[in-house]
Amino acid sequence: MRGGYRMATRRRASRATGVVATILLLAACTPAEGRGPQPIIGWSVDDDVVHLWVDTCNGDPQAEVVESETTVTIGVTSTRRNPGDGCQDSLAVTLKAPLGGRTLIDKATGGQPEPLEG
Repeated sequence: MRGGYRMATRRRASRATGVVATILLLAACTPAEGRGPQPIIGWSVDDDVVHLWVDTCNGDPQAEVVESETTVTIGVTSTRRNPGDGCQDSLAVTLKAPLGGRTLIDKATGGQPEPLEG
């Protein structure tokens, strides 16, 4: 009877180890995702339209804009997926007035994002 108990215990331990291994494998293969504020990695402007780029990949980015006489603060919320260099999201934001001499502020960092040339 004692031998049967040991075999059943070993089977349960083996099954539990297999389940844990499967969970770890799936976690390693699933890209880290999380919806939240994302820093602006580049931008350009065309009169009253600001074009933004964020380091997400098909993350459905959405922008929130707060304009004042001296600044335009833009916050981008998106689902971050670890895209590497091959995939970025872009979006265009129409301002109430041309950017002109106002300073663009990234809400996620509190700083000024780097403009893209061209």
